[in-house]
Amino acid sequence: MLKQETLELDAKMSQEHLDVLNIIKECKDDAITRKQIVALLGKDATYFRQLNIIINDLVVIFKEPIGSASNSLRNGYFYCRSKEDFYFAKASLYSRVSSIGDRLEVIRELEKARKQ
Repeated sequence: MLKQETLELDAKMSQEHLDVLNIIKECKDDAITRKQIVALLGKDATYFRQLNIIINDLVVIFKEPIGSASNSLRNGYFYCRSKEDFYFAKASLYSRVSSIGDRLEVIRELEKARKQ
């Protein structure tokens, strides 16, 4: 674990990371979609996966408060500046974790049924 912590502390933000961070921070709307970010970067749809990795790095490694939501109030990524922003970011993550947990449980049950 210590090795990973050292890597995180020594990590330098790339220009790609900075570009994505600036786009999200400067968004005038409540949120900005992946499609909009990719367009602003001048990339195509094949960049979506790389964008997901960059955003994950920004949050996990560089500790930037970037949230995401996909509901009627907000759809896309946003920079958390207020209690409300953090609320939406956490609610979205809780929902995803719950859904993934449900899927994992079904897969475990199906695996167990096949072994019998």
